[in-house]
Amino acid sequence: MRRMLLCTLAVFGFINLSFSQINMNTERISVKIYDEEGKQIERFQLKGEKALSFDIPKYILDNNQEGRLKINGAMRTALSTTIIKFDSDQTSNEEGDYICQDVELKQTPFLGVWGTGRADHNGIDIKEVVPATAAARAYITSDEIITGFDGIVLANFCDLQTAVLGSEIGRKVELNLRKSNSEYSKDVVIGSRDIKTITYKYCEEDPFEMVEENNQDLLSQEATLNAFPNPTGSLSHVQFQSTSKEDVIFIVTDIKGSVIHKEIYPNFTGNLNLDYNLAQEIDGTYILTIQQGSAIYNRKVQLIKE
Repeated sequence: MRRMLLCTLAVFGFINLSFSQINMNTERISVKIYDEEGKQIERFQLKGEKALSFDIPKYILDNNQEGRLKINGAMRTALSTTIIKFDSDQTSNEEGDYICQDVELKQTPFLGVWGTGRADHNGIDIKEVVPATAAARAYITSDEIITGFDGIVLANFCDLQTAVLGSEIGRKVELNLRKSNSEYSKDVVIGSRDIKTITYKYCEEDPFEMVEENNQDLLSQEATLNAFPNPTGSLSHVQFQSTSKEDVIFIVTDIKGSVIHKEIYPNFTGNLNLDYNLAQEIDGTYILTIQQGSAIYNRKVQLIKE
């Protein structure tokens, strides 16, 4: 019974995470303010676009005279979960004029499908494939049935999730599939899903200027990254050049660190030119990141729609 309950919870959690990029993104922020005696004097919650547009650094600075301020939140997409934390009782250097972020990043194995078990307990009907994931790169489609994972027979969706989470990121596995009356297999390289914890804190230097200075030092030595126009009304043209031939990962995050797009460009030849459309996002600041091996390059882009 306990295994069945855990399996049900895992299935629904996995469905939400996998399906969320398509139409189930979730954004929540909770704010609590206490007086000097520890009594809660204000509390509110924000969801959706209100949570996305909430300026956490500004709110912290505007309310730094309160007894205690706590902010907690979570931003979830198919490709990432961002946990947000701030507690004025656990910060130092409250005299700082800026708010910075301490970021802790973890990754979990991720396939990128949403599906349901079959009545005959023989495999999983694929309902959706999340774009830019391991499944999408292996050309898995929503009309296929997954019956096996690297030699493991799959009876339901929970079996698939357990197999994926027990695998290793970057490992090549064989998926057994069925479509109509045909049975066959496809090789899939297990991808990753980011779990990022952002803890806000006071600091004495502008965090954006610090990022830009470090970024310029690295770029001048090894690569060039440009993004224009800036500000943009929707479309951002990205140009990246590097002497390294390692694969390139292009990542777009919002100001709170939530990943809204992630794409791998294998067989990099030294030049990458792409257009990224921010038209579906709300006005604000976005970070365009190129990751190549251990090197990470960033460009800050302001979205201002007319």
